[in-house]
Amino acid sequence: MLQEKLGIDHISLVSLADYISMEDEVRFDDITTAMEVAWHDRGLPQRPGSVNAIVHSTGALVIRDWLQRNYGPESAPIKNLVMLAPANFGSPLAHKGRSFIARVYKGFIAKRPEGRPFETGTHILKGLELASPYTWDLASRDRFGPGGKMYGPGNVLCTVLVGNTGYRGISSIANEKGSDGTVRVSTANMDCARIEASFPANPNVVGHDVEYSIEESSGLTAFGVMDGLDHGKITLSHRRDEKETERDARLFDHIVQALTVTDDEFAAWRQQLAKNNDKLLPTQVTGGGEKHGFQNTIVRVQDQYEVGVPDYLLEFYEKDDDRGRIAELFHATAIENVHKYSGDQSYRSFYFDCTRLGATIDKIGEFLSMSLTAFPELGKRSPVGFTTFAYDGIGGVRIAKDEIGKFFVPHRTVLITLRLERQQSDRTFRLSSLKDGDR
Repeated sequence: MLQEKLGIDHISLVSLADYISMEDEVRFDDITTAMEVAWHDRGLPQRPGSVNAIVHSTGALVIRDWLQRNYGPESAPIKNLVMLAPANFGSPLAHKGRSFIARVYKGFIAKRPEGRPFETGTHILKGLELASPYTWDLASRDRFGPGGKMYGPGNVLCTVLVGNTGYRGISSIANEKGSDGTVRVSTANMDCARIEASFPANPNVVGHDVEYSIEESSGLTAFGVMDGLDHGKITLSHRRDEKETERDARLFDHIVQALTVTDDEFAAWRQQLAKNNDKLLPTQVTGGGEKHGFQNTIVRVQDQYEVGVPDYLLEFYEKDDDRGRIAELFHATAIENVHKYSGDQSYRSFYFDCTRLGATIDKIGEFLSMSLTAFPELGKRSPVGFTTFAYDGIGGVRIAKDEIGKFFVPHRTVLITLRLERQQSDRTFRLSSLKDGDR
């Protein structure tokens, strides 16, 4: 059916190995290297833009890494790339453990076909965890600067399609607002942004307001939310009733259009999907939350030596002299979830409900401020540490009200780097003069 729709004679499939991502020893490096070997062994075309591809879930990270490691933007063999429910910035399931994932996908009795217990690879899970350095590094390589030009007219035409509905039945244990049961809508989207801010060592000298920069990802990708589909049904494998058949047909048409869109048509295709996405967002805040727009915000705090700062507190407030009403409203309604990356807690994922945030912003005066407190704090008890940027009215990153919309955007991920100056008191290292009698 797909071949007839696309008017092609042959479809080639590359299979690395069944369940290879579930072996503990396997890393993403291994899979992408093996993919390059398999590609050449199969004799698949290597001419620029000579192949179309469809990937699902973790496969998006694999093909992105493979493209970035082996090809430049103009030499990539992939032309039209369709990502179905991709985990481009991770999954909230990854850190919940093997037994949890087994329960969602396999049931209590979880056995591999050959009878071994269900196994989810440790390295792959770490890469799939929210706020993982792996997804951060991959985005830095292929979504910003020259690497980001891999995607867009003239090069790879990438379309992301993701559902917005969680699982039913016992698998609903995995559901989260703004997700398809496995990946968040916001972590699926390839288009992203990064924000950087450097906190001074002494704010009383240089000023209390911390400057920041915002950089949108390079290139262009298309992004569509498929209403009513979960992570499993977006694979076109579930036709159980008339409603699901209609959803399959809609998904199928989107896949075909994504596989056949041309360079000249891509901008219009992006706009078409964006308009459909906007229609799914509520016009006012409702109690359910499942149709709200969320942003996955990954924060990394490091010192001037590029060493991560694992112990910190991020706070949002309106004014230096009033940390009450708006701060409480923001933290209680806009922040849906916070996850610390298990391997390095200087990386954290903040999950913002942009729909509820919009209602909070209406109550904000001129600014929304973001302060940072990190440990150890420099003082009498510690000879090294950081100057606090919370409380006592010494400021932080101050976001003008008309700039807030650039910080918080539904259905996307933003990477925020906050730099602190680690300081040392004179007790840390001293030089004493040698007295005449000691010479």
